[in-house]
Amino acid sequence: MMTAVDAQHIRQLFLERQPSYRLSEAARILSMTRGRLEREARANQEDVYRTNGRWRFTWQQVAGLAFRRWTLVEIHDALGCDAAEILPPLLALRSITVRLPEYLLRAIQHEATSLDTTIDNWLQHELVEFAGRVVERMERLAPGYRSACLYPGGESAHQVLSRARSSQNFQ
Repeated sequence: MMTAVDAQHIRQLFLERQPSYRLSEAARILSMTRGRLEREARANQEDVYRTNGRWRFTWQQVAGLAFRRWTLVEIHDALGCDAAEILPPLLALRSITVRLPEYLLRAIQHEATSLDTTIDNWLQHELVEFAGRVVERMERLAPGYRSACLYPGGESAHQVLSRARSSQNFQ
């Protein structure tokens, strides 16, 4: 559950974007301890988070960690009407209605509950890998697809998700 402080931190990160952040700044914005952020960075690729032996996080790195920390729905909610200005257009959220057999619905509900997340978030994460496999084809059909899939910078959402799952930060 996102708190008012989390929403404020999300707004600060996306609306008051800085080129880089010290370890303490990044940890505060991400609402995590310095130790936990160090562990996250070490588990990923420690050397990309260090400059001259000091922890230094680019905006893209902090934003990528933010997408692991909070759901896209939470980020949208925190940004409010600013989300449309800040995020790539194809990261806009849309509601759909899907008819599924009961056994699939029960499995989805069970998995979402066991991971302490919503069905929406669970489905989104499950579909991210698929989205990463069709980037080339979809970019031709829907310009901007690649930037939405690679947002906030450089790696596909399914790569971020894979690391999130391996470090058990899936929410």
